[in-house]
Parts: sequence; C-alpha cells; structure tokens
Amino acid sequence: MKIIWHGGDCFEIMSVSPDKDNLSIQIGLKESEKKNGKFGADILLKNNNLIEVKPKTDGQFVVGACGEYEIKGIFIQGIPSFKIDKKTSNIIYLIEAEGIRICHLGVFGQDDLNDEQLEAMGNVDILIVPINGDETIGPKEAEKIITRLEPKIVIPAMYKSSDILANFLKIMGQKDVVAQEKLSLQKKNLGSSDSEEKTEVVVLEPK
Repeated sequence: MKIIWHGGDCFEIMSVSPDKDNLSIQIGLKESEKKNGKFGADILLKNNNLIEVKPKTDGQFVVGACGEYEIKGIFIQGIPSFKIDKKTSNIIYLIEAEGIRICHLGVFGQDDLNDEQLEAMGNVDILIVPINGDETIGPKEAEKIITRLEPKIVIPAMYKSSDILANFLKIMGQKDVVAQEKLSLQKKNLGSSDSEEKTEVVVLEPK
C-alpha cells in the first residue's frame, strides 16, 4: 500500500484488492480536478457536495454520503461529523484495505470525537488528521483525538504553514521528522494490536 498527499484534504491510497487488482482510492479532489469535476481514481470519497464529479468510465465509483460500502473488496464507512462552525456537516471516512484500517477525519472541526463516532471507528491503524486550527481543529485538539484513538501512524493534513506543523510535532514529542514523498507500508510492518509503541508521525510532501 502507498499513501500520497495531494495537498489540503486530498489523499490517494494505492492498494491491491482481494482479487489482486491494483486500485486507487482518493479522498477529496485535487485542485486540478475541482475545475471540471473529473477524477482519475477508481474510487472517490467525496466530502464537498458543491462540486459535481464526473466519472470517466463505468469502472469508477463515487461515495458521497455516510453509511457502509464495499467496493471491489475494499470496505468503506462514512461517519457523520461537523466542521468548525458546529453546524456544517463533514464526513469521516474509514477505509479498510489489505487488512489496514485508515481513518481520514476530513474537514473536522469538533473539539473531540463523541461516543458514537468512536464506536463506529473502532481500531484505527493510520489516522489522517487536520491541524490548521482555522478551518479545522488545531494541533492541541488533534493530539487529544490521537490519544483517544491510539493509531500506529498519524499523518497531519491541511496545515497552511511550517510553524503549525512544527507546533504539532512538538506537542507530539517528535520534532525531527523528515517529510516523505509517499508512505509505503504493509500490514506486517504495523506491529500487533497489543503493541504499546508510541504513535509515529509521518509527514508527507504535497504532490
């Protein structure tokens, strides 16, 4: 599996289905795709209902609502939440592929997760969390959510300056983190669910 950041809240997960097909799962649209609504991924998880998307082929799938889905052996769950104004809806997406559970919080603005959201999310291996503190929660709120979920890996997103990232890394106790072009991993590299190892912060360079 590979995880790539396209900037903002847009991430792409390159995975292999149970049928050994190469699949790309994209959360959010790239800036270039927002102009015409066309996307190249096999599966698009959509959060912004203001932009109309246009699949290029019959083999592309779009998810844009809360609920449970199974597409080509990939399990996807959309969990309701709110943005920073506490009124506008946001979708938390949980993706399970290759035995790895990835949670993308989206444009998340709640101070904390509620009990219903925590129950729906279950165990999380990789957490993609916004930290910009303006449109979304900031580093302190992100750290509180990370402590509750105890993911093995955290990927910060949606920050607008290096200062915000530096503050987040300081709060997480991981100052010397080198940015990567992509995250490549396998289930066996994540360790056991009983592991008490410290959560690793992975910083990705926007592509």
